[in-house]
Amino acid sequence: MKEILEKFAKAQESLVTQQSDFSLSAIADMVKLESIDISPHYQRRERWHVEKQSALIESFLLNIPVPPVYFSEDEYGTYTVIDGKQRITAIYDFLTGNLRLKDLKQVPELNGFTFEELPSQLKRALSIRPFMRVITLLKQSNPELKYEVFLRLNTGGEQLKAQEIRNVAYAGPLNDLLFELSDNKFLKKKLKITSIKSTSYRNMDDLELVLRFFTIRSRWENFGKKISVAMDNFMSENQFIEFNKVQELRESFNYSIQRCQRIWGEHSFQKPLNSGWREQLIAPLFDAQMVAVSLLSQERISGLERAQAAVLNATRALYENDAEFHKSVSQSTGDSLAIRNRVSKLLNMLETVEV
Repeated sequence: MKEILEKFAKAQESLVTQQSDFSLSAIADMVKLESIDISPHYQRRERWHVEKQSALIESFLLNIPVPPVYFSEDEYGTYTVIDGKQRITAIYDFLTGNLRLKDLKQVPELNGFTFEELPSQLKRALSIRPFMRVITLLKQSNPELKYEVFLRLNTGGEQLKAQEIRNVAYAGPLNDLLFELSDNKFLKKKLKITSIKSTSYRNMDDLELVLRFFTIRSRWENFGKKISVAMDNFMSENQFIEFNKVQELRESFNYSIQRCQRIWGEHSFQKPLNSGWREQLIAPLFDAQMVAVSLLSQERISGLERAQAAVLNATRALYENDAEFHKSVSQSTGDSLAIRNRVSKLLNMLETVEV
C-alpha cells in the first residue's frame, strides 16, 4: 500500500497543468505566429474534410460545447498540440479565409460563406465570444508524460496505428530520420503518394517501410520475432542513436533504394501478374529486394544494373517456380521464417543470375 501511495504522490507532482479559455481569434493568431506547433511528429496525418470542419464552426455558432484541446508547453510561449489538432486547424482555416462552410445542418443559410463574407456582427461574435477550453501541460511537467497523455486521449476512440504509437513512444533522432527518408521520391511514387490525402501517407506506410528495412537488415538471419515486435524493439534500442549511426542508416537506405530502382526499374517491389507486373508495392518484396541489394558488393550491383532484363526474368521465375519463396511473400509474411526465406532466396538469385 505504501508503494501505491508513493506512486500516486509522484504522479501528482510530475504533471503540472493550467486551464484557460481562449477566443477563436486568439487561437488563430497563435497558429499564425507559430506559437502553436499543430503538426508534431506524433500527431496523425489525417486531415478533416470540409464538412467536418464546417460542423465544428456550426457548433460555435450554436453555442454547443466543444471538447477541450491539450497543449504541451515546450518553451515559454511555445506550445505543441497533444490533442485537438483538427479543431485548431479548422478554426485557423476558417478565420483566415481558407474554409468555405459546407453542409451545415442547423444554419444552412450560411453554406458557401467564408469568414469574411459573414455579416459583421457574426464575424465579431465568432472572433471574440466563443471560447475553447485549453488544458496545458506546463514546461515543468515530466517530459515523458505528454506522450502518455497523447496515448490516453487518442486510444479511446479510433485505434492508433502501430507507427503512430511508435512515433509517440520512441521520439528521437531515429524517428526524425524515418520522417526524412520517407520523403524519398521513388518510395512515394511506388506507394502512389501524390498528396497528404493519399491513403499510404495518412496511414504512415512510408515511414513504416523505412523502419522495416532497418529492422530486417539488422537481424534477418536470426529474426526470432514477428516483424511488428521486432520493429518496436529496433526503435526502442536505437531511439537516441548518435549522429554517426544516423548517417550510416541514412546512407544504407538511400544506397539500397537507388540500386533497386536501377536494377528492377518501375517493377521494383512488384510481383509478376500474368505476363506483366502488378502495379502495387508489395511490402515483403520490398523487404527482400532492399535487404538483398544492401548485402551485395558494388561490383555485383553494377553488373545487375546492366542486366535488368535478366534480373526481371529471374525474379519472375523465382516467384512462379519456387513455392517456398512464393509463400514467404504471400502468407504469414511477418513471421521470422518467412522473412529469412525471402531475403536469402532473393539474395541467392541476385548472386547467381548471369549478367
